Amino acid sequence: MNLAPVIIFVYNRPWHTRQVLESLKANTLAGNSKLYIFSDGAKKNAGHNEISWIQEVRELIREDNWCGEVEIIEREQNLGLAQSVISGVSEIISDHGKVIVLEDDLILGKYFLEFLNDGLNEYDTQKEIYGISGYKFQSIKKIQESTFFLPLMSSWGYGTWADRWNSINFSARALQAEINSRHIGKELDFGNIPFYNMLQDQVKGKIDSWAICFYASMFLKKGVFLFPNTSLLRNIGFDGTGIHSGSSIPSHYNSSEKPDEKIEVKRKAVILEGDIVENIKKGTYHSEVKRDGGIMGFLKRRMPPEFIQFARRKLNREIKHPKNEYQFPRYTRTKKQVLGKEFDIPDLASFNFMYREIFVHEIYKFYTGKKAPYIIDGGANIGLSTTYFKKLYPHSKIIAFEPDPEIFEFLRVNIDKFNYKEVNLVNKGLWDKEGELDFWSEGADGGLFTKVDSSNKASVKIETVSLKRFLNQEVDLLKLDIEGAETVVLKDIQHNLDKVKRIFIEYHSFKDKPQNLDEVLNILISAGFRFHINSPGISSKSPFVKLNTYNNMDMQLNIYAFKIY
Repeated sequence: MNLAPVIIFVYNRPWHTRQVLESLKANTLAGNSKLYIFSDGAKKNAGHNEISWIQEVRELIREDNWCGEVEIIEREQNLGLAQSVISGVSEIISDHGKVIVLEDDLILGKYFLEFLNDGLNEYDTQKEIYGISGYKFQSIKKIQESTFFLPLMSSWGYGTWADRWNSINFSARALQAEINSRHIGKELDFGNIPFYNMLQDQVKGKIDSWAICFYASMFLKKGVFLFPNTSLLRNIGFDGTGIHSGSSIPSHYNSSEKPDEKIEVKRKAVILEGDIVENIKKGTYHSEVKRDGGIMGFLKRRMPPEFIQFARRKLNREIKHPKNEYQFPRYTRTKKQVLGKEFDIPDLASFNFMYREIFVHEIYKFYTGKKAPYIIDGGANIGLSTTYFKKLYPHSKIIAFEPDPEIFEFLRVNIDKFNYKEVNLVNKGLWDKEGELDFWSEGADGGLFTKVDSSNKASVKIETVSLKRFLNQEVDLLKLDIEGAETVVLKDIQHNLDKVKRIFIEYHSFKDKPQNLDEVLNILISAGFRFHINSPGISSKSPFVKLNTYNNMDMQLNIYAFKIY
């Protein structure tokens, strides 16, 4: 097969870039394909963070042989999105006659390259076909035919030919003038997608898009794209990090959680089937975003925890469970499925709270371009957070601390089921020195040192350890959910935080005890962190009247701290 070269345009999103490169490498034709990676230069006003992210991306793209042959083009200047794509595609397509183009925020199914190449080879002489898409717009009904044509294009993973690319007019002003002279502006829109407004915004300089010009040119020439009947990719860019995607989900969005379906391309007459076109048009008004818990439900699954509010942790009334689970007695051993494995759990209520926080709301989610980030999991409990980190970064190196001997046994059993590499489990409590302390075991996720809160009697003595010796390398995430010991630990390591990039702290305020939130925040500020705070659980609606308490705590805060430069 005559394979088209693949082009990826990258800038400053290392985590997203890794996802697209790893999914590309997993494609069946990757080993026989040539990959061109265009890395745009920093903007003139780029700050230290942006420059470091660009450098991280440039190190990442050299990390592996993502395809059979890889050529990297680094721009010294920032061309901007539109000019970077136009010049890059024009350069490569002139040498090869066809290309497959990817954005940096896609996860590809393993047959994506097969479908794109089959389409490019099958329809290369059909001049009215301007491209092959790996993305399928949302439809209200399942489309039975394996492929179909639409009078619009998608820039999320597509292929095209040199003659069609060279026929595109990338002057938005000229395109607008022609469309206005023919009084067909409204016809440019497709269902709920306001293409004419996009074209106007391009002319006004509000957006920097090559794709709207491609579509408008194709529209004026009555061109079409070939689409699969199921999406062969997933877009992961709706997290506020992109140029155009922002944090808004398009109405047409169709998320393919498992885009690994193999779709055969059979040559067919180029006909726009009215029922299919109308099906897709209606789908732009009835996307899965609306059908699947609304926009907030969608965003909670997609976005980093710093920007999404999540359900309260401890208040039963705000958590929905199957009816039979309400009657399940507390602190009774049982089992629940986690990522295809049976987790041993000591308390169903506690498990449900933690699972929802960690896997549904993804409160620990963070982005890095590193393949193997170093994570310290302070307060690992039964292993949900450790398991989540391994799901997020399979090659990560994790040190997980859990002081409670009984809970630690659950942790060990659960983690052993996954046969993880680079996970070190430590049955010690985090403190400011090596030694022993009295510990009250609550039986689930609320055990703590009696030195922190003496309202409960000690049930066991546990070994303690200082974190200092574990901070001798760059720490990508330090998680501290250690039931009141957080201030002591932070004071101990306050002069060792230079290598820590992110910290999650669950801050605890105990009833009738001095509060030390100021100490926590001052340590973070002095170490160069910026922070975001929200209240996950013990939140009192009218605290002047009544304070809610749980395990003798009258307040919990989730503190997300990240470095500023």
